[in-house]
Amino acid sequence: IIHLLVILFSVSTWIGINGIFIELPLLVNIAPESWNLPAYIVIVTQSANVGPAIYIFLRKNKCELNESLCILCLLCLQVLAMGLLIFFHDKTTVIGGEKHSLILLVSVFFNALVGCFSSVLFLPYFRDFDDIYIVSYFIGEGLSGVLPSIVALIQGVGERLECNTREIIPLNASYVKFPGQYYFLFLTLVLVLSLVAFIILQYSPSVQSRKNLRDPNFFTQTKVQLVDYKRHNELDVSPNVWYIGHTLSRKENKEANCSLSKEANNLYILRKIYLYILIGICCFFSNGFLPSIQSYSCLPYGQLAYQLSITCAQFVNPLACFSTFWLKVSNIKIINCLSLICLIAGCYVICIALLSPAPPLQSSIIGVGLIVLFWIILSGIVSYLKLIIVSLVKHISSSKALFDVGIVMQVGSASGAIISFVLINFTDFFKVYDSCSV
Repeated sequence: IIHLLVILFSVSTWIGINGIFIELPLLVNIAPESWNLPAYIVIVTQSANVGPAIYIFLRKNKCELNESLCILCLLCLQVLAMGLLIFFHDKTTVIGGEKHSLILLVSVFFNALVGCFSSVLFLPYFRDFDDIYIVSYFIGEGLSGVLPSIVALIQGVGERLECNTREIIPLNASYVKFPGQYYFLFLTLVLVLSLVAFIILQYSPSVQSRKNLRDPNFFTQTKVQLVDYKRHNELDVSPNVWYIGHTLSRKENKEANCSLSKEANNLYILRKIYLYILIGICCFFSNGFLPSIQSYSCLPYGQLAYQLSITCAQFVNPLACFSTFWLKVSNIKIINCLSLICLIAGCYVICIALLSPAPPLQSSIIGVGLIVLFWIILSGIVSYLKLIIVSLVKHISSSKALFDVGIVMQVGSASGAIISFVLINFTDFFKVYDSCSV
């Protein structure tokens, strides 16, 4: 039951922003910003990072904040913001003589605020829970993209794009199976469930009694055991420690052990820093940079390739997280191998995006299969890596390390989004594929 509550709670992290982005084919028809609406949403979403920045500043200056109360307020604001879209998603406001979708953009801001806070506030909330619930948290975060995708597919969003004298006629409301207000009603109900799930997690005596109960078998190494592991594998001296203890004098033995402890501790710190850098890079690409160029890498291969890459990537995300219930990796060499696979797949995707609108194998099934396959690999392995790294850092370090990991994740995500926004809008590196001009 706790696993289900954690999943429901973590679904709230990005379901708001994901849901609005997925509904864009409908929203661009009714918004006065038209096809500029995605750019407005990106800007508003990134501006929400001011919230976590203020929170981090206050925390670093020893300002005590009630963590659970902050989460409760954010979830309530998100429910209200999404609820407004049920009735006002198509309403406009005149600002400076021009019409703007003010209510929609305000809703985007508060939904993005929750997403931006998820790394520095929601994830650290589980510092006192068993490590296994980190898995459930990431599964729920993955489902925040799957659930709106399923509803949008049922609704019929993105199924029809027609060309007429070099102009794309986007999806019209008459083509969908149900209007936008029911879609936003569904998202609001999910957010209400997330709010209820958090209230139960925070205030239920049965849940609170299970805090600080760690599963020693989730990873085979505790912090001390990890140091011993490094002595075996990197210093290659621990098998002789007992022999040294029996043959050397007590003073020499103490000095030898002290030297070994210092060297092992330095290796532990270096490994921890390396994991921080690795998860920062993962978030830079998976949450920031790569999603921005997905259309450039997939659309030249057709609308089917684009939809398959998005849909499959959304579904493989929670599946990869779910697999950690059985496949738990704590070996740094395996983590490095998985990172190398992601690097190869990421380089392929970025190269294809740079070669748009005429990438290689454009008219072949092999080209379609490769681009979809590499996006699936990226989504699955990066999701798995992020979960494993967060769980490993929490297990080998203090529980407060989750807050530091959250900062690294958020900085990586934000910087990736900003850099991609600049490259796409202010350079000629990425060129849009126009199916109507072909």
